[in-house]
Amino acid sequence: MLSHENLNKLYRYGYSLTKSESDAYDLLQEALTRFLERNDNIPEQDKVPYLRRMMRNQFIDKLRREQRFPLEALETVESYSIDNAFTDMERLLISQQMLDNIWDLLLPLERELVHLWAIDGLTAREIAQQFNIPQGTILSRIHRLRKKIEPLMVEYQSL
Repeated sequence: MLSHENLNKLYRYGYSLTKSESDAYDLLQEALTRFLERNDNIPEQDKVPYLRRMMRNQFIDKLRREQRFPLEALETVESYSIDNAFTDMERLLISQQMLDNIWDLLLPLERELVHLWAIDGLTAREIAQQFNIPQGTILSRIHRLRKKIEPLMVEYQSL
């Protein structure tokens, strides 16, 4: 069904959402259980994105149940420069401690975006297609993330 590498990739994705090893494992296990129960005839290349979407939906449902879902309207599009949307962020060198501190300050959906974009290497178009939202929305989210992270990096670098 799925390779060990793909299962690890899905686990890391779950960890980026939950910040907890056991919660990430539970999220992956629940998604795999539902996936196997449905027995959908999904092409091999679409299984990982399909499971990722299931994990995301389960995570959001759990947040809603716990009434911790962020109230920020993530669908708003603000003005941004597409040329600058992807620059500089990938060139930033940060220590593990700085990364951990910044990671803890991000909202779950922000961590998800960072994971998909920076760790899994998906493009804004691929992320948008996966979640069926406009590419401009993803670019806007990346832009807001950069604006949120850059001051934190300056603060940590001055320490």
